[in-house]
Amino acid sequence: MKQFELQLFEGHPIINDGDNKILIDTGAPSTIHFSDTLSFCLENYVCSTNYLGLTVSKISEMLGTEIKTLLGADILTHYKILLDYKNQVTGFSKHEIDIEGTQIDIYNFMGIPIIEMTIDNQKLKFFLDTGAKLSYLSDSLTRNYESVGTDEDFYPGVGKFQTDCYEIPTSFGDNKFVVRYGNLPKLLQMTLRLGGTDGIIGFDFFNNFKIVLDLKNNKLKYSK
Repeated sequence: MKQFELQLFEGHPIINDGDNKILIDTGAPSTIHFSDTLSFCLENYVCSTNYLGLTVSKISEMLGTEIKTLLGADILTHYKILLDYKNQVTGFSKHEIDIEGTQIDIYNFMGIPIIEMTIDNQKLKFFLDTGAKLSYLSDSLTRNYESVGTDEDFYPGVGKFQTDCYEIPTSFGDNKFVVRYGNLPKLLQMTLRLGGTDGIIGFDFFNNFKIVLDLKNNKLKYSK
């Protein structure tokens, strides 16, 4: 397993691979790099420098820090991925990564992982997105809660936006934790419906669980 020190820039997981600064983004179907070839973990990949008008320069501007690569699902699917936010470690392996914990089957849409969680006794489906500092639910699911303030976020293709935020108890397996949810702009809420999901779960999930993600085989193993 190739291990990296994990840096969390405002909730976004970033690693340095030599002089290449990489944002790990399970919520992006395609990798975007500053050139059309990427060397990563002793493998060479062909990738895009522009995905639907997005470049790493534009992503860097929205992030507030410069990156050279957004590592998306097309390349992430080649690896088992360890994400351990509490110990600030991530790892990539072509072989099994052994951690103690519970293994579950997950889903995917265009390579983006989807997990099930429960809110208010409703079982809901969420995109599992390392690239999301905030998590998201539709306003129909947050309207029964009081806003705890506003936050600014960005989304490729939309840019920066403001959202009210809500702290909502959320259950994953036998674990209950509080997640800070915002509401996506209407256009992005339509994208959730296209993927058959109810929301996006980001930083708060990874900050509560140590996980191994296997996108190729739709498996996730987690422990507290």
